[in-house]
Amino acid sequence: MSDDWTIERFYHTVVDVTDLDRSIAFYETLGFEVLHDRRDARWPDFVATNFGMERAQGRGALMVLATDPDGPIVDLIEWTEPRMAPATGPNRIPRILAFRTRNVAAAHADLKARGITFTNEPMGPDASLGLTGVCCCLDPDGTVIELIEHAPGRRHSRTDDL
Repeated sequence: MSDDWTIERFYHTVVDVTDLDRSIAFYETLGFEVLHDRRDARWPDFVATNFGMERAQGRGALMVLATDPDGPIVDLIEWTEPRMAPATGPNRIPRILAFRTRNVAAAHADLKARGITFTNEPMGPDASLGLTGVCCCLDPDGTVIELIEHAPGRRHSRTDDL
């Protein structure tokens, strides 16, 4: 790295979706809100070139957590050119978004009552890993949403002794 530049912060991540409206509703259930609606945007040609694609068009929405409006953005994109095929099957490599969560057990109970599908019941606490609780649910296209609560003062899970 040079003294001439630096990465300042994590900006956004793209989450590919097959039905934008359904996915917006799902992420709103998690506490996100639409920052910028791009459902009717027409992407300039350089977008395809920039992403190393022959063509690139899509419908989208930039979403932020209501509790962290200046934090990273989730950029939902329903690809219209080319169309995205959903990732399915038990041996697929999962796409995962992890969110620090206050009170994982309560989040699990609330979201499950709203019809959100979970891959597991909450696990924890586990002092050896520095976890208070963790569980995962799936967004409408199978992206794994990890809700993780660390023990007070922990920045990440401890796995060096495993």
